[in-house]
Amino acid sequence: MWILFAVLNPVSESIRSLVIKKAANQAEPIILTWANNVIPVILFPVMMLIAGTEIKSNTQFWYGFLCAGIIQITASVLYMRAIASGDISSVIPMLSFTPLFLLLSGPLVIGEFPNLTGLLGILLVVLGSYLLNLDLKKMSLLEPFKAIIKNKGTRIMFIVAFLWAISGVFDKISINNSSVLQHITFTNVLISLVITVYLLYKKKLNYSALGGSKGSLLLISGLTTASYFFHYSAMALTLVAYVISMKRMSGVFAVILGAVFLKEPNLKQRLIGAIVMFAGVLLIVFS
Repeated sequence: MWILFAVLNPVSESIRSLVIKKAANQAEPIILTWANNVIPVILFPVMMLIAGTEIKSNTQFWYGFLCAGIIQITASVLYMRAIASGDISSVIPMLSFTPLFLLLSGPLVIGEFPNLTGLLGILLVVLGSYLLNLDLKKMSLLEPFKAIIKNKGTRIMFIVAFLWAISGVFDKISINNSSVLQHITFTNVLISLVITVYLLYKKKLNYSALGGSKGSLLLISGLTTASYFFHYSAMALTLVAYVISMKRMSGVFAVILGAVFLKEPNLKQRLIGAIVMFAGVLLIVFS
């Protein structure tokens, strides 16, 4: 079952990145971040009440939840800014570096480490991400790495990849000591509360700040709701590194959507990367 959740997650993520790119022309990244959580912060508490979810309160839950929430506030704003600053076909694949960071953070914090087959799968996913950004006709073998420094969008998303690797570990701690629904609900409330207070303080939370992207903002929030559910449900059922690796398949879908809807270049060359990433996913699934 975790495989189904883990596959649906990158599908919703890639569609959301396309909508975010469109909305970024009319609204600031901080507004996009705020709108991103509108539906989740309303829906998930209601779901907790309907399901009669028992709220578990212990030191490990609060430790995991607060650490994950604080990191995700920063990462969410940077994520929106990265998409607004570059092509989604080059920016989104940068998130495939998250599994590599997890190889360091996972064993240190929660003692999770993939087996040899799963490890090879993770490395192939990252290699595929590299190939997605590689055009041998126009650049050197090191150019995708140089792009992290040169390109604002990829540079910011590389930081997001690192932050999500750290927050993913604390997500797992929180979920293990509560439930998927409790963690999602508390996290969204925290993110929404902090960003709302900030926007009110800066006097940016008003109707005009939403620009002409109100429909897109609502769609972004709906896709985020689906993504949250798929992501955390999968994380509760298997290793964090496996879920994050599957999540990075959104880079493949983003390349295709970017080429079809935004006319972004190098689709044929990037399909090689997509094949390598798919091979990595297969190793993860059957490990």
